[in-house]
Amino acid sequence: MAGTPADPKRNAAKPVETTVLAVERALQTIQLLSGAADGLSLAEISRELIVNKAIASRLLETLEHAGYVWRDDVAQRYHLTYRISNLGLRQLQQSGLLGQCTSVLEDLAERTGELVRLSVVERGEKITWVYAVVGTRRTLRIDPNFNFEVSLHSHATGKAWLMTLPFERAAQLVEQAGMSPLTPHTTVDYQLLRKELDTASRRGFAITFEENEIGVGAVAAPIMSPRLSGTTECVGVVSVAAPTNRMTRTQIEACGPLAAEVASRLALMWPLDERAPLRLQRPA
Repeated sequence: MAGTPADPKRNAAKPVETTVLAVERALQTIQLLSGAADGLSLAEISRELIVNKAIASRLLETLEHAGYVWRDDVAQRYHLTYRISNLGLRQLQQSGLLGQCTSVLEDLAERTGELVRLSVVERGEKITWVYAVVGTRRTLRIDPNFNFEVSLHSHATGKAWLMTLPFERAAQLVEQAGMSPLTPHTTVDYQLLRKELDTASRRGFAITFEENEIGVGAVAAPIMSPRLSGTTECVGVVSVAAPTNRMTRTQIEACGPLAAEVASRLALMWPLDERAPLRLQRPA
């Protein structure tokens, strides 16, 4: 039938001579996972690709290392990460979620005149920036695309997420990601980090001042959304960043309540998670 997608099994059995089979299988795996709301097991992926489990396992390990796939260690199932979405978001600035959030974030950018970012928490394991908008009232701006990685211990966004977690879990995530000093002002002591997170939790937003990069300060507030399970959890973070030669620490901190207000508004429009939350297991 015209318009019917090619059968991945047929392609795997008869690869085109000009293609790289490993790349073709990786793309087929991404396509399979994109249509699996509950993820796929190693056996299911192996069967769909018509390869043995050893090949499928190496393929999935490669995609996981590259950040395109994550594995639910409890259910032993594989899922796509938001990295696939992020590639599309660089061209398409609208999606189901962003379509609802964009106007609110743009309004915050205009009110502050600074860089506003939205990040999402991926299954309690990672936080990723997915959208950025810059206020138009300023001539000196921070490049919204200078880095897509969130440093948990030095970015306000990372600390805003960590402040919503039990400190043992927050410390575990920081330890996994590393806690290296990026500037002379970076917090690299766990007890100091704990005090910062306690303070941030009490006031509703986190702040960093030249901790990730000299000349940049930021505030960030968590988006605490109700889940179908009846709990409330951090699903994302709203941040405001500004050059320190334009805003003092006190002035940047004054943007914190504005970020918290926007985060509260986004929490009300955030889609409910239809899947049960992932139960995290600490390594032995």
